[in-house]
Amino acid sequence: MEPLSFKVKKLQTPTDISVDFSLQLVGSLPVHSLTTMPVLPWIVAEIRRLSMQSSVEEPSTSQIRLYVSPAGLRCEPDTGKSQQWDPLICSSLFEYKPQHVHKLIHNSHDPSYFACLIKDGAVNQHSICYVFRAADPTK
Repeated sequence: MEPLSFKVKKLQTPTDISVDFSLQLVGSLPVHSLTTMPVLPWIVAEIRRLSMQSSVEEPSTSQIRLYVSPAGLRCEPDTGKSQQWDPLICSSLFEYKPQHVHKLIHNSHDPSYFACLIKDGAVNQHSICYVFRAADPTK
């Protein structure tokens, strides 16, 4: 008698779904956790201003890949297509659970820039504001 065998197709769970974006990390600043939405455009402008100052002194673009999934938000340096990913060289710049993303801001005057405010889980009552720039403003 032949053994009965069958294949079970694995369904994709919501935690498996991940979208990644190729962006430029403009910069970040620690801010107080009670920072409100009306203050965020000022913080984003300050991060952009500091980035412009540092790029004049030392030109460096920080190309990153931002991975967004129901399980979390992860940012890694973008090694490009020419270099293979190496876990010993490439490490995460940051990784947060979705519940730590506190606020998102998008400038309608310059749609290629956006920012997110991440609440740090520590007791120090600080958050971090990250500013990103997309090459394609529609994404």
